[in-house]
Order: sequence, then C-alpha cells, then structure tokens
Amino acid sequence: MKRLCIQPGRIVGLGGTAVVAPTLGLLAILVGIATAWLVNTRPSREQDPDARFWYGFTGFCLLAPMLLIAAMLDRWIGALALVMIAASALATGKLAARRVENLAAAESQSRRAAEHAALAARHDSVLRAWSRYALDPAAAIDFPAMNDVHVPEVSTLAKALAEAELLRRDPQTPASEHAGTGYLQAIGRLETAFRLAEQAAADAGSSERIMP
Repeated sequence: MKRLCIQPGRIVGLGGTAVVAPTLGLLAILVGIATAWLVNTRPSREQDPDARFWYGFTGFCLLAPMLLIAAMLDRWIGALALVMIAASALATGKLAARRVENLAAAESQSRRAAEHAALAARHDSVLRAWSRYALDPAAAIDFPAMNDVHVPEVSTLAKALAEAELLRRDPQTPASEHAGTGYLQAIGRLETAFRLAEQAAADAGSSERIMP
C-alpha cells in the first residue's frame, strides 16, 4: 500500500512525484484562457454590457481556489501557474479581440453587399421601365419625347442613368463622402428623374393628340 508523506508546502506520493499541485495549476491556466476568451468574445455576440463582468467574475471564482490550493501545495508551481495564466490570458485576449474585429468586418462587408444588391435591383427596375420606350415600337410612337434628350426632364434622366451606372460599376468612385451613400443617392435621383421624364413625355403626348 502506498503511503502519502506530507512535507512543508508539498504533497508527494511514494517516489516523490507531486500530482495535485501541477494538475490544479494546469486547470487554473485552462480556466484563465477560457475566461479571457469569453470575456472578449461573448459580450459583442450577446449584446449585453454586463456579460463581460459576469464571465470575468465566474472565471475568477473558479480560478482563484485552484490557484490558491496549488500555491499552498507547492509555491513554485503556484507562482509558475500565475505567470502562465497572465501570459496566456493576455495572448488569448489579443487573439479574441482580433477575431471579433474580423467578424465585425465580415458582417459589415456582408451588409454592404446586401445593400448594394438591393440598390442594384432598384436600378434594374428603372432600366427595364426605361428600355420599354426604346424597344417597344408602340411606346416609342406614343411617347416620342422619352427618346428626345432636348426635353429637359429626359436630359436629366440621361445624366442620372450615366451617374448611377458609373457608381454601379465602380462603387469606390467618390461621388460622395461614402461610396455606398453615393450610389443610394444616385438611385434616388434616377427614380425621381424617371418619374418626371415619364410625366413630361405623357404631357407632351397628350398635347400632340389634342392639337388638330
């Protein structure tokens, strides 16, 4: 039967192998790493400002007893574990912060892509409506003014079409301080210009039909 021998600051088994202190030190290091990771990543995902405190508090409540007992059993292992916890927590915090930044950048890029796709759909809708006046002979005959750039509203529409197409092909074109905002504003101007051009063409067509 193995007998335990209790020496000052150390518990050893037969053969002088310390088991408890290193195990507790290792567990404390793992808890420190996990706590640092959760403290830096979970609050942004959970949208809870108090999450950082509660994760840190829970981790401390788990880590402190392990580290204290390890230090009582072997002060050198306790000191080494404390240093390792500080170093690993610092490295984990930097890694977690970089991961949060990358996720935020990816989400922002995805959101911008979705917004750009929605604007492109509105852009296509105007192009389809406008092309009817050029491709449909009946519409071209009924509303000839839609193909006459001498009409002020149609001239404005042509400029809006060119601007929107430029921003769609090259979103980085500095039409405004922010390229995305520039395309949004260009689509708004295009839709307005198209409505005004249609109205002007309809009024011109009505006037021509009324004249003897």
